[in-house]
Amino acid sequence: MALMGKMRENMTGILLFLLVMFVLSMTVGGLVGGADITSLLSGKKPDTVVSVNGEQISYEYYTQFRQQQIENYRQQNKKEPSGYELQQMEEQIYESIVRDILIKQLTQKMNIGVTSNEIKYHIFNNPPQFILTNPSFADSTGNFSYQIYEAALGDERNARYWDMVQNYLVESLPFQKIHQEVISSVFVTDDELKQDYIKRNQKAKIKYLFFDPNKHEFADSLITKSQVEKYYKENKEENYKDEEKRRIQYALFELKPSASDTNEITDFAATLLDSINNGVDFASLAETYSEDPGSGSKGGDLGFFTRETMVKPFSDAAFSANIGEVVGPVLSQHGFHIIKVEDKKTEDDKEKVKARHILLKVESSRKTVETVRDDANYFAEIASEEGFNQAVINEKIKVDTTNFFAQGGFIPVLGLQKRMVETIFNVKPGKASRVTFIEDKGYVIYELIEIQKERFKLLADVESGIRSTLRREEQKELAGKDCRAFRERIQNFEDFETLAGQDSLEIKETEFFAMTGYVAGIGRDANFSGTAFGLALDEVSGPVKGTRGYYLIKLIEKQDFDLTSFTAQKENLKRTMLEQKQRTAYTNWYNNLKENANIKDYRYKFFN
Repeated sequence: MALMGKMRENMTGILLFLLVMFVLSMTVGGLVGGADITSLLSGKKPDTVVSVNGEQISYEYYTQFRQQQIENYRQQNKKEPSGYELQQMEEQIYESIVRDILIKQLTQKMNIGVTSNEIKYHIFNNPPQFILTNPSFADSTGNFSYQIYEAALGDERNARYWDMVQNYLVESLPFQKIHQEVISSVFVTDDELKQDYIKRNQKAKIKYLFFDPNKHEFADSLITKSQVEKYYKENKEENYKDEEKRRIQYALFELKPSASDTNEITDFAATLLDSINNGVDFASLAETYSEDPGSGSKGGDLGFFTRETMVKPFSDAAFSANIGEVVGPVLSQHGFHIIKVEDKKTEDDKEKVKARHILLKVESSRKTVETVRDDANYFAEIASEEGFNQAVINEKIKVDTTNFFAQGGFIPVLGLQKRMVETIFNVKPGKASRVTFIEDKGYVIYELIEIQKERFKLLADVESGIRSTLRREEQKELAGKDCRAFRERIQNFEDFETLAGQDSLEIKETEFFAMTGYVAGIGRDANFSGTAFGLALDEVSGPVKGTRGYYLIKLIEKQDFDLTSFTAQKENLKRTMLEQKQRTAYTNWYNNLKENANIKDYRYKFFN
């Protein structure tokens, strides 16, 4: 009976795992395709949010799944998703649904199913991970116990639980088979593993001469018009294509504290000051009321700090007060502060203060938020009925206009707003939008006012940059010429230092570095590092064209990799490399599957 109780207690968690976590990462199960009961009875086709190769997700199902994930986020994080977090979640929800449909379609096309024998095998011999970690099946040491598990399997009272596990396996195993099929051809050879280990662990130390292009003057006037035109034509497609862009006008109903909100905080600050002056412990009040996450739990204790450590209004008040004095409320960019100075000292010729503080943030009240939101909704209604510009005139609203922006998700001034940008790129000019909330800014209603079609940048607009690029290449070639001339004079390894001294050239020496590592003063330059590791001891390289200029390199020391260490780690290294290659192979396979699919995203019709 105790086991039955534990299993019932864990049922909710397992169901959540099945319906949320697995769904989010691999499948949306019943949410894929079809219409809801209301739609079926009415004969009305549901509005489609996503279509994948003709298979559709309706608005009702999409929002159901979306709300489920948001609720799961609330439970896990004890807060509402907002800002960039919410944007990321929206993309994860969309991608998980698309991925599920694509792979499910593939399993059907390939006729990949699950037999009853496979179900039995996994239940009895290869239980899913959520079973292996279920405390209901753990022994006294906390480890999974097959004895307890087998007893639960034989108990008829657990039938509902095992039906649920069976359904999970029916849904998940086809996906696992596809995954296994994709990664089955991936392997790691011993030589491949060894070479990778050498690249990351073998170290070299070198001396080098750098032939700096900047030491060569080259006037832009020496670059001919025909050279510029030739470069433009050869690089036009890759470098000078200006993607389609949009420009909007928008009304921002700013969400900021009202005078009433500020007065409420100052009144509360005055109440706290009265309590402190009447003997209430400052630290206790700070622990209860301070909104500073760093010091609040410590009774507002800030320790000793210099004047430069804090924002100016805070420092001015703290350093002007006497020891034991309480001052405030002091307004800074963070809110209102009540400050208690506890000590002062001079250390390293710097004056320091030890203080506690109570931070009271000035934020918009619920009433203020509702008022701003109502104003935004009212303007949106007028704009929808009479047009954006007429609504602006009627309501005397301030309007801003953006510069042109591309489809990446960033809107000048308004920031990263992927959903909003996606909507803008799917509507026609002249129609007022719905109300869109932007965290830390407020409510926005906008109108698309201009479309700039994809085009090539004009030669006149990029000519200056092309001349700069060509000048840099000419300077590099002059540096390369110097490098080649110097190299031709070297007859033996000792000439490297001797001739450099004669020509007053600076030889630099590196610390030990790995082939795939960072080289101080050089950065990550594949030509530089690759050449260095290909040299014999004391050998001087030929001219090396790097990212910054030309080099001559002399190998002065090389540390062989530790064969004993490699042998000891070999199996773990091989497993890690195999997992990395399998992830890459699966990702590439899926991206190719997605690229060749007919996917239509209509989210812009429903979600801002």
